[in-house]
Amino acid sequence: MKQSDLYDMTSRCGFTVTVFSDHPDFFSSWSLNIKKNEQKYMIEHDGRDSWLIFYKENEPNKFKEIDKKISHTMSDNEKLKQCESWLLSV
Repeated sequence: MKQSDLYDMTSRCGFTVTVFSDHPDFFSSWSLNIKKNEQKYMIEHDGRDSWLIFYKENEPNKFKEIDKKISHTMSDNEKLKQCESWLLSV
């Protein structure tokens, strides 16, 4: 996943990226910590198990899973669209 594509998508949705971690050597896994106003969220792509997961921070540094999708058949563009859908829903 291209970091610039994730940053562009989050910006279009009114969010700010606080941390991006990319692990291409580990099944193309990555995570994206973002915030809007004072609310923090995280999107994680677990390439090994093929999950795309959306979390919301419910206590400082503690995240609760909101939704997850099986991602093994998703293209990078489809992953971006799913992430965008999640962000526009909050």
